[in-house]
Amino acid sequence: MVLSRVLQDCFSRYVGVPALRLQENLRPKKRQIASYFREGLRFRHSADYWQTEEKQKWILERLRFSVRKAVKETSYYKALFERIGFDPASTFSFEEFATIPPLSREDVLRTGQDLVSWRMNPKDLLADSSGGSTGEPVRIWWGPEDLGWHLSAHRFLMDQLSVPRGSRIAYLWGHHLDPGANDSFLQRIISYARNERWFDCFRLSPDVMAEYHRLMDAFQPDCIIAYASALAAFAEFLVQHKISPSYPRKCIITGAEKLFASQRAVATQVFPCPVYERYGGRDSGLMGFQLHIPRSEDFVIDWPNLLVEPETVDDIEANILVTKLHADAMPMLRYRVGDVGVFPAGSRPGHPAFTLQGVIGRILDKIWLPNGSFIHGAQFPHLMKDFPVREFMVVQAEDYTVNVEVVPTGAFSDRDRSAILKIVQQNLPGISITLSTVESIPRTKANKWRPVVTRVTPK
Repeated sequence: MVLSRVLQDCFSRYVGVPALRLQENLRPKKRQIASYFREGLRFRHSADYWQTEEKQKWILERLRFSVRKAVKETSYYKALFERIGFDPASTFSFEEFATIPPLSREDVLRTGQDLVSWRMNPKDLLADSSGGSTGEPVRIWWGPEDLGWHLSAHRFLMDQLSVPRGSRIAYLWGHHLDPGANDSFLQRIISYARNERWFDCFRLSPDVMAEYHRLMDAFQPDCIIAYASALAAFAEFLVQHKISPSYPRKCIITGAEKLFASQRAVATQVFPCPVYERYGGRDSGLMGFQLHIPRSEDFVIDWPNLLVEPETVDDIEANILVTKLHADAMPMLRYRVGDVGVFPAGSRPGHPAFTLQGVIGRILDKIWLPNGSFIHGAQFPHLMKDFPVREFMVVQAEDYTVNVEVVPTGAFSDRDRSAILKIVQQNLPGISITLSTVESIPRTKANKWRPVVTRVTPK
Protein backbone atom coordinates (compact mmCIF):
# COMPACT_ATOMS: atom_id res chain seq x y z
CA MET A 1 0.00 0.00 0.00
CA VAL A 2 2.80 2.44 0.95
CA LEU A 3 4.73 1.58 -2.22
CA SER A 4 1.65 2.16 -4.39
CA ARG A 5 1.13 5.61 -2.82
CA VAL A 6 4.78 6.51 -3.45
CA LEU A 7 4.50 5.41 -7.08
CA GLN A 8 1.25 7.38 -7.48
CA ASP A 9 2.88 10.49 -6.00
CA CYS A 10 5.86 10.22 -8.34
CA PHE A 11 3.63 9.63 -11.35
CA SER A 12 1.43 12.63 -10.59
CA ARG A 13 4.28 15.00 -9.83
CA TYR A 14 6.59 14.09 -12.72
CA VAL A 15 4.23 12.71 -15.39
CA GLY A 16 0.52 13.38 -14.77
CA VAL A 17 0.55 17.07 -13.85
CA PRO A 18 3.18 18.04 -16.50
CA ALA A 19 1.14 16.17 -19.13
CA LEU A 20 -2.01 18.09 -18.20
CA ARG A 21 -0.08 21.38 -18.38
CA LEU A 22 1.25 20.41 -21.81
CA GLN A 23 -2.28 19.61 -22.96
CA GLU A 24 -3.39 23.10 -21.90
CA ASN A 25 -0.80 24.66 -24.19
CA LEU A 26 -2.15 22.76 -27.21
CA ARG A 27 -5.55 24.49 -27.12
CA PRO A 28 -5.58 28.25 -27.91
CA LYS A 29 -8.18 29.25 -25.32
CA LYS A 30 -6.59 27.23 -22.54
CA ARG A 31 -3.16 28.44 -23.64
CA GLN A 32 -4.21 32.03 -22.95
CA ILE A 33 -5.52 31.15 -19.51
CA ALA A 34 -2.39 29.11 -18.70
CA SER A 35 -0.18 32.02 -19.73
CA TYR A 36 -1.98 34.42 -17.38
CA PHE A 37 -1.94 31.72 -14.69
CA ARG A 38 1.85 31.57 -14.84
CA GLU A 39 2.08 35.37 -14.94
CA GLY A 40 -0.09 35.71 -11.85
CA LEU A 41 1.76 33.01 -9.93
CA ARG A 42 5.18 34.48 -10.76
CA PHE A 43 4.09 37.94 -9.68
CA ARG A 44 2.62 36.75 -6.37
CA HIS A 45 5.81 34.92 -5.45
CA SER A 46 8.05 37.82 -6.48
CA ALA A 47 5.94 40.42 -4.64
CA ASP A 48 5.31 38.32 -1.52
CA TYR A 49 7.79 40.30 0.56
CA TRP A 50 6.95 43.79 -0.68
CA GLN A 51 6.35 46.44 1.94
CA THR A 52 2.92 48.12 2.22
CA GLU A 53 4.00 51.32 0.45
CA GLU A 54 5.30 49.37 -2.55
CA LYS A 55 2.09 47.33 -2.73
CA GLN A 56 -0.07 50.46 -2.59
CA LYS A 57 1.91 52.11 -5.37
CA TRP A 58 1.55 49.08 -7.65
CA ILE A 59 -2.18 48.71 -6.87
CA LEU A 60 -2.87 52.38 -7.62
CA GLU A 61 -1.17 52.17 -11.02
CA ARG A 62 -3.01 48.97 -11.84
CA LEU A 63 -6.27 50.48 -10.60
CA ARG A 64 -5.90 53.50 -12.89
CA PHE A 65 -5.32 51.15 -15.83
CA SER A 66 -8.40 49.08 -14.91
CA VAL A 67 -10.66 52.12 -14.51
CA ARG A 68 -9.56 53.61 -17.84
CA LYS A 69 -10.08 50.27 -19.55
CA ALA A 70 -13.57 49.99 -18.05
CA VAL A 71 -14.69 53.36 -19.35
CA LYS A 72 -13.26 52.71 -22.83
CA GLU A 73 -14.74 49.26 -23.24
CA THR A 74 -18.12 49.25 -21.46
CA SER A 75 -21.17 51.44 -22.00
CA TYR A 76 -22.09 51.13 -18.30
CA TYR A 77 -18.97 52.84 -16.95
CA LYS A 78 -18.84 55.36 -19.80
CA ALA A 79 -22.34 56.55 -18.88
CA LEU A 80 -21.67 56.36 -15.11
CA PHE A 81 -18.49 58.45 -15.21
CA GLU A 82 -20.14 61.07 -17.43
CA ARG A 83 -23.03 61.30 -14.95
CA ILE A 84 -20.88 61.66 -11.81
CA GLY A 85 -18.15 63.76 -13.42
CA PHE A 86 -15.30 61.34 -12.71
CA ASP A 87 -12.25 61.76 -14.96
CA PRO A 88 -10.57 58.37 -15.45
CA ALA A 89 -7.71 59.96 -17.42
CA SER A 90 -6.55 61.87 -14.34
CA THR A 91 -3.93 60.55 -11.93
CA PHE A 92 -6.68 59.98 -9.38
CA SER A 93 -5.97 58.93 -5.79
CA PHE A 94 -7.53 56.21 -3.66
CA GLU A 95 -9.70 58.92 -2.03
CA GLU A 96 -11.01 60.02 -5.44
CA PHE A 97 -11.58 56.40 -6.45
CA ALA A 98 -13.84 56.10 -3.38
CA THR A 99 -16.26 58.62 -4.94
CA ILE A 100 -17.30 56.05 -7.55
CA PRO A 101 -20.67 54.58 -6.44
CA PRO A 102 -20.49 50.92 -5.37
CA LEU A 103 -21.68 48.35 -7.90
CA SER A 104 -24.53 46.29 -6.44
CA ARG A 105 -25.84 42.90 -7.48
CA GLU A 106 -29.01 44.66 -8.61
CA ASP A 107 -26.88 46.85 -10.90
CA VAL A 108 -25.30 43.77 -12.48
CA LEU A 109 -28.69 42.10 -12.95
CA ARG A 110 -30.17 45.27 -14.46
CA THR A 111 -27.35 46.26 -16.81
CA GLY A 112 -26.32 42.84 -18.09
CA GLN A 113 -24.27 43.14 -21.28
CA ASP A 114 -23.57 46.84 -20.68
CA LEU A 115 -20.91 45.71 -18.19
CA VAL A 116 -19.19 43.35 -20.65
CA SER A 117 -16.20 44.62 -22.64
CA TRP A 118 -17.09 45.07 -26.29
CA ARG A 119 -13.47 44.37 -27.24
CA MET A 120 -13.59 40.78 -26.00
CA ASN A 121 -13.95 38.00 -28.56
CA PRO A 122 -17.19 36.18 -27.59
CA LYS A 123 -15.30 32.90 -28.01
CA ASP A 124 -13.00 33.94 -25.15
CA LEU A 125 -15.84 34.64 -22.71
CA LEU A 126 -16.69 32.13 -20.00
CA ALA A 127 -20.10 32.52 -18.34
CA ASP A 128 -20.57 31.91 -14.64
CA SER A 129 -22.94 33.05 -11.92
CA SER A 130 -23.04 33.57 -8.20
CA GLY A 131 -24.70 30.93 -6.07
CA GLY A 132 -27.86 32.97 -5.57
CA SER A 133 -27.84 32.40 -1.80
CA THR A 134 -29.39 35.81 -1.19
CA GLY A 135 -31.73 35.97 -4.17
CA GLU A 136 -31.43 35.74 -7.95
CA PRO A 137 -27.99 34.53 -9.11
CA VAL A 138 -25.76 37.18 -10.67
CA ARG A 139 -24.49 36.27 -14.13
CA ILE A 140 -20.88 37.27 -14.67
CA TRP A 141 -18.31 36.78 -17.42
CA TRP A 142 -14.69 35.73 -17.13
CA GLY A 143 -11.98 36.42 -19.69
CA PRO A 144 -8.64 34.58 -20.04
CA GLU A 145 -6.68 37.12 -17.96
CA ASP A 146 -9.27 37.33 -15.19
CA LEU A 147 -9.58 33.55 -15.00
CA GLY A 148 -5.83 32.91 -15.13
CA TRP A 149 -5.10 35.31 -12.28
CA HIS A 150 -7.99 33.89 -10.26
CA LEU A 151 -6.81 30.29 -10.67
CA SER A 152 -3.23 31.19 -9.82
CA ALA A 153 -4.43 32.53 -6.46
CA HIS A 154 -5.48 29.00 -5.49
CA ARG A 155 -2.11 27.59 -6.59
CA PHE A 156 -0.29 30.32 -4.63
CA LEU A 157 -2.24 29.38 -1.49
CA MET A 158 -1.20 25.73 -1.86
CA ASP A 159 2.42 26.77 -2.36
CA GLN A 160 2.28 28.87 0.80
CA LEU A 161 0.95 25.85 2.74
CA SER A 162 3.70 23.58 1.31
CA VAL A 163 1.31 21.48 -0.77
CA PRO A 164 3.10 21.21 -4.15
CA ARG A 165 1.55 20.04 -7.42
CA GLY A 166 0.95 16.33 -7.42
CA SER A 167 0.25 16.16 -3.68
CA ARG A 168 -2.60 13.91 -2.59
CA ILE A 169 -5.76 16.03 -2.30
CA ALA A 170 -9.11 14.79 -0.98
CA TYR A 171 -12.10 16.96 -1.90
CA LEU A 172 -15.02 16.74 0.50
CA TRP A 173 -16.86 18.93 -1.93
CA GLY A 174 -19.68 19.04 -4.45
CA HIS A 175 -19.61 21.22 -7.53
CA HIS A 176 -22.64 19.50 -8.99
CA LEU A 177 -25.96 18.17 -7.84
CA ASP A 178 -25.17 15.00 -9.78
CA PRO A 179 -23.07 12.77 -7.50
CA GLY A 180 -21.57 11.11 -10.55
CA ALA A 181 -20.43 14.34 -12.17
CA ASN A 182 -16.83 13.73 -11.10
CA ASP A 183 -16.99 10.02 -11.92
CA SER A 184 -16.86 10.04 -15.72
CA PHE A 185 -14.03 8.12 -17.40
CA LEU A 186 -12.28 11.34 -18.45
CA GLN A 187 -12.66 12.89 -15.01
CA ARG A 188 -11.25 9.76 -13.37
CA ILE A 189 -8.18 9.99 -15.61
CA ILE A 190 -7.69 13.67 -14.78
CA SER A 191 -8.18 13.05 -11.06
CA TYR A 192 -5.66 10.19 -11.15
CA ALA A 193 -3.14 12.36 -12.98
CA ARG A 194 -3.58 15.14 -10.42
CA ASN A 195 -3.57 12.70 -7.48
CA GLU A 196 -7.06 13.78 -6.36
CA ARG A 197 -10.02 11.94 -4.88
CA TRP A 198 -13.56 13.35 -4.74
CA PHE A 199 -16.05 12.70 -1.94
CA ASP A 200 -19.57 14.06 -2.40
CA CYS A 201 -20.41 16.28 0.57
CA PHE A 202 -24.11 16.76 -0.13
CA ARG A 203 -25.33 13.28 0.71
CA LEU A 204 -23.73 12.44 4.04
CA SER A 205 -24.95 9.70 6.36
CA PRO A 206 -23.26 7.49 8.99
CA ASP A 207 -22.71 4.71 6.45
CA VAL A 208 -21.35 7.13 3.85
CA MET A 209 -18.97 8.76 6.33
CA ALA A 210 -17.74 5.35 7.52
CA GLU A 211 -16.90 4.52 3.91
CA TYR A 212 -15.26 7.94 3.42
CA HIS A 213 -13.03 7.25 6.42
CA ARG A 214 -12.01 3.87 5.03
CA LEU A 215 -11.17 5.36 1.64
CA MET A 216 -9.31 8.36 3.06
CA ASP A 217 -7.36 6.15 5.43
CA ALA A 218 -6.19 4.14 2.43
CA PHE A 219 -5.55 7.24 0.30
CA GLN A 220 -3.73 9.16 3.10
CA PRO A 221 -4.27 12.66 1.60
CA ASP A 222 -1.77 15.43 2.23
CA CYS A 223 -4.63 17.95 2.23
CA ILE A 224 -8.42 17.87 2.56
CA ILE A 225 -10.40 20.65 0.86
CA ALA A 226 -13.93 20.73 2.24
CA TYR A 227 -17.19 22.55 2.70
CA ALA A 228 -17.10 23.82 6.28
CA SER A 229 -20.34 22.15 7.37
CA ALA A 230 -19.38 18.84 5.71
CA LEU A 231 -16.00 18.86 7.45
CA ALA A 232 -17.67 19.48 10.82
CA ALA A 233 -20.17 16.67 10.24
CA PHE A 234 -17.37 14.27 9.26
CA ALA A 235 -15.28 15.30 12.28
CA GLU A 236 -18.23 14.81 14.64
CA PHE A 237 -18.81 11.34 13.18
CA LEU A 238 -15.18 10.41 13.84
CA VAL A 239 -15.37 11.75 17.40
CA GLN A 240 -18.58 9.85 18.13
CA HIS A 241 -17.01 6.61 16.90
CA LYS A 242 -13.74 7.27 18.74
CA ILE A 243 -11.75 7.25 15.49
CA SER A 244 -8.43 9.12 15.42
CA PRO A 245 -7.54 9.57 11.74
CA SER A 246 -3.91 9.64 10.64
CA TYR A 247 -4.80 11.94 7.74
CA PRO A 248 -4.39 14.50 6.32
CA ARG A 249 -0.66 14.88 6.70
CA LYS A 250 -0.35 18.62 6.12
CA CYS A 251 -3.52 20.69 6.28
CA ILE A 252 -7.25 21.14 5.83
CA ILE A 253 -8.70 24.02 3.78
CA THR A 254 -12.36 25.00 4.05
CA GLY A 255 -14.36 27.11 1.65
CA ALA A 256 -17.80 27.70 0.12
CA GLU A 257 -19.29 28.40 3.58
CA LYS A 258 -18.29 30.38 6.66
CA LEU A 259 -16.20 28.27 9.04
CA PHE A 260 -17.62 28.87 12.51
CA ALA A 261 -15.59 28.55 15.70
CA SER A 262 -17.42 25.41 16.83
CA GLN A 263 -16.74 23.75 13.46
CA ARG A 264 -13.06 24.63 13.63
CA ALA A 265 -12.90 23.32 17.20
CA VAL A 266 -14.26 19.85 16.40
CA ALA A 267 -12.10 19.55 13.27
CA THR A 268 -8.98 20.59 15.18
CA GLN A 269 -9.87 18.12 17.93
CA VAL A 270 -9.97 15.11 15.62
CA PHE A 271 -7.60 15.79 12.71
CA PRO A 272 -3.79 15.90 13.16
CA CYS A 273 -3.18 19.14 11.26
CA PRO A 274 -4.15 22.85 11.08
CA VAL A 275 -7.45 24.00 9.57
CA TYR A 276 -7.27 27.01 7.24
CA GLU A 277 -10.23 28.94 5.90
CA ARG A 278 -10.29 30.58 2.51
CA TYR A 279 -12.77 33.26 1.51
CA GLY A 280 -14.13 34.13 -1.90
CA GLY A 281 -17.09 34.01 -4.24
CA ARG A 282 -17.95 32.77 -7.69
CA ASP A 283 -18.56 36.33 -8.87
CA SER A 284 -15.36 37.83 -7.41
CA GLY A 285 -12.89 34.98 -7.11
CA LEU A 286 -10.64 34.03 -4.20
CA MET A 287 -10.41 37.12 -1.97
CA GLY A 288 -8.38 35.97 1.00
CA PHE A 289 -6.98 33.02 2.91
CA GLN A 290 -5.61 32.18 6.32
CA LEU A 291 -1.88 31.42 6.44
CA HIS A 292 -0.87 31.74 10.08
CA ILE A 293 -3.06 29.29 12.02
CA PRO A 294 -3.07 28.97 15.03
CA ARG A 295 -1.21 32.23 15.68
CA SER A 296 -3.73 34.30 13.74
CA GLU A 297 -7.06 33.70 12.02
CA ASP A 298 -6.73 36.85 9.88
CA PHE A 299 -7.30 36.50 6.15
CA VAL A 300 -4.47 37.62 3.87
CA ILE A 301 -6.04 39.49 0.95
CA ASP A 302 -5.10 38.46 -2.59
CA TRP A 303 -4.08 42.04 -3.32
CA PRO A 304 -2.34 41.35 -6.70
CA ASN A 305 -5.75 40.46 -8.15
CA LEU A 306 -8.34 42.28 -6.02
CA LEU A 307 -8.65 45.60 -4.25
CA VAL A 308 -10.69 44.88 -1.12
CA GLU A 309 -12.04 47.85 0.85
CA PRO A 310 -14.70 48.74 3.45
CA GLU A 311 -17.77 50.55 2.16
CA THR A 312 -17.95 52.89 5.15
CA VAL A 313 -15.36 54.83 7.13
CA ASP A 314 -14.62 54.36 10.84
CA ASP A 315 -16.59 51.09 10.96
CA ILE A 316 -14.56 48.03 11.94
CA GLU A 317 -17.41 45.87 10.64
CA ALA A 318 -18.36 47.03 7.16
CA ASN A 319 -19.75 45.82 3.86
CA ILE A 320 -16.97 44.38 1.69
CA LEU A 321 -16.31 46.04 -1.67
CA VAL A 322 -14.12 44.37 -4.29
CA THR A 323 -12.50 45.69 -7.46
CA LYS A 324 -11.03 43.23 -9.94
CA LEU A 325 -7.61 44.37 -11.19
CA HIS A 326 -7.42 41.95 -14.14
CA ALA A 327 -11.03 41.91 -15.36
CA ASP A 328 -10.57 41.75 -19.11
CA ALA A 329 -14.17 40.64 -19.78
CA MET A 330 -16.36 42.29 -17.14
CA PRO A 331 -14.97 45.19 -15.11
CA MET A 332 -16.36 45.29 -11.59
CA LEU A 333 -15.39 48.46 -9.73
CA ARG A 334 -16.23 48.64 -6.01
CA TYR A 335 -18.53 45.62 -6.25
CA ARG A 336 -20.60 44.99 -3.13
CA VAL A 337 -20.18 41.23 -2.66
CA GLY A 338 -22.90 40.95 -0.02
CA ASP A 339 -20.70 40.07 2.97
CA VAL A 340 -19.74 41.93 6.12
CA GLY A 341 -16.06 41.87 7.06
CA VAL A 342 -14.01 42.87 10.09
CA PHE A 343 -11.42 45.33 8.78
CA PRO A 344 -8.19 46.40 10.51
CA ALA A 345 -8.29 49.71 12.38
CA GLY A 346 -7.67 52.65 10.06
CA SER A 347 -9.17 51.00 6.97
CA ARG A 348 -10.83 53.49 4.63
CA PRO A 349 -13.13 53.36 1.61
CA GLY A 350 -11.21 53.34 -1.66
CA HIS A 351 -7.98 52.22 0.00
CA PRO A 352 -6.80 48.60 -0.26
CA ALA A 353 -6.96 46.44 2.84
CA PHE A 354 -4.26 43.77 3.01
CA THR A 355 -5.91 41.68 5.72
CA LEU A 356 -9.38 40.95 7.05
CA GLN A 357 -9.66 40.09 10.71
CA GLY A 358 -12.79 38.10 10.01
CA VAL A 359 -15.72 37.57 7.68
CA ILE A 360 -18.96 37.78 9.65
CA GLY A 361 -21.27 36.57 6.92
CA ARG A 362 -24.00 37.67 4.55
CA ILE A 363 -25.45 41.15 4.90
CA LEU A 364 -28.98 39.71 4.85
CA ASP A 365 -28.35 37.06 7.53
CA LYS A 366 -29.71 39.04 10.46
CA ILE A 367 -32.64 38.57 12.82
CA TRP A 368 -34.50 41.85 13.12
CA LEU A 369 -36.23 43.28 16.18
CA PRO A 370 -39.36 45.43 15.77
CA ASN A 371 -37.45 48.53 16.97
CA GLY A 372 -35.11 48.32 13.94
CA SER A 373 -32.14 46.77 15.73
CA PHE A 374 -30.86 43.31 14.85
CA ILE A 375 -28.85 40.30 15.96
CA HIS A 376 -26.31 39.21 13.35
CA GLY A 377 -26.44 35.61 12.18
CA ALA A 378 -22.87 34.93 13.32
CA GLN A 379 -24.12 35.02 16.91
CA PHE A 380 -26.24 31.87 16.61
CA PRO A 381 -23.50 29.29 15.86
CA HIS A 382 -21.82 30.53 19.04
CA LEU A 383 -25.05 30.11 21.00
CA MET A 384 -25.56 26.57 19.69
CA LYS A 385 -22.03 25.23 20.11
CA ASP A 386 -22.62 23.67 23.56
CA PHE A 387 -25.77 21.75 22.64
CA PRO A 388 -26.10 18.27 21.05
CA VAL A 389 -27.19 19.73 17.71
CA ARG A 390 -25.60 18.70 14.43
CA GLU A 391 -27.09 21.55 12.37
CA PHE A 392 -29.71 24.23 12.77
CA MET A 393 -31.50 27.07 11.02
CA VAL A 394 -33.05 30.14 12.60
CA VAL A 395 -35.96 31.21 10.39
CA GLN A 396 -37.70 34.55 10.92
CA ALA A 397 -41.13 35.12 9.38
CA GLU A 398 -42.44 38.43 8.05
CA ASP A 399 -44.26 39.08 11.37
CA TYR A 400 -40.88 38.86 13.26
CA THR A 401 -41.68 35.48 14.85
CA VAL A 402 -38.80 33.01 14.89
CA ASN A 403 -38.67 29.23 14.54
CA VAL A 404 -35.45 27.44 15.40
CA GLU A 405 -35.06 24.23 13.39
CA VAL A 406 -32.50 21.81 14.80
CA VAL A 407 -31.09 18.48 13.68
CA PRO A 408 -30.43 16.81 17.06
CA THR A 409 -27.90 14.17 17.91
CA GLY A 410 -28.95 11.15 19.94
CA ALA A 411 -28.26 12.93 23.22
CA PHE A 412 -30.75 15.76 22.60
CA SER A 413 -33.26 16.08 25.45
CA ASP A 414 -36.18 18.22 26.64
CA ARG A 415 -33.71 20.04 28.87
CA ASP A 416 -31.67 21.00 25.78
CA ARG A 417 -34.84 22.16 24.04
CA SER A 418 -35.77 24.39 26.98
CA ALA A 419 -32.23 25.75 27.30
CA ILE A 420 -32.05 26.67 23.59
CA LEU A 421 -35.41 28.42 23.71
CA LYS A 422 -34.34 30.32 26.82
CA ILE A 423 -31.02 31.52 25.43
CA VAL A 424 -32.52 32.53 22.06
CA GLN A 425 -35.33 34.36 23.86
CA GLN A 426 -32.79 36.27 25.95
CA ASN A 427 -31.13 37.47 22.76
CA LEU A 428 -34.43 38.26 20.99
CA PRO A 429 -36.59 39.94 23.65
CA GLY A 430 -40.23 40.49 22.80
CA ILE A 431 -40.24 38.03 19.87
CA SER A 432 -42.21 34.79 19.83
CA ILE A 433 -39.76 31.85 19.61
CA THR A 434 -40.56 28.23 18.74
CA LEU A 435 -38.31 25.20 18.21
CA SER A 436 -38.81 22.20 15.97
CA THR A 437 -36.63 19.15 15.38
CA VAL A 438 -36.03 18.11 11.77
CA GLU A 439 -34.08 15.39 9.99
CA SER A 440 -32.08 17.78 7.80
CA ILE A 441 -31.57 21.46 7.07
CA PRO A 442 -32.32 22.56 3.49
CA ARG A 443 -29.45 24.05 1.49
CA THR A 444 -29.43 27.10 -0.74
CA LYS A 445 -29.47 26.90 -4.53
CA ALA A 446 -25.68 26.64 -4.29
CA ASN A 447 -26.01 23.81 -1.75
CA LYS A 448 -24.65 25.92 1.10
CA TRP A 449 -25.79 26.01 4.69
CA ARG A 450 -27.39 29.28 5.81
CA PRO A 451 -27.85 29.11 9.60
CA VAL A 452 -30.00 32.25 9.67
CA VAL A 453 -32.75 33.32 7.26
CA THR A 454 -35.07 36.29 7.70
CA ARG A 455 -38.11 37.32 5.67
CA VAL A 456 -38.45 40.65 7.42
CA THR A 457 -37.94 43.74 5.30
CA PRO A 458 -35.97 46.24 7.45
CA LYS A 459 -37.64 49.58 8.00
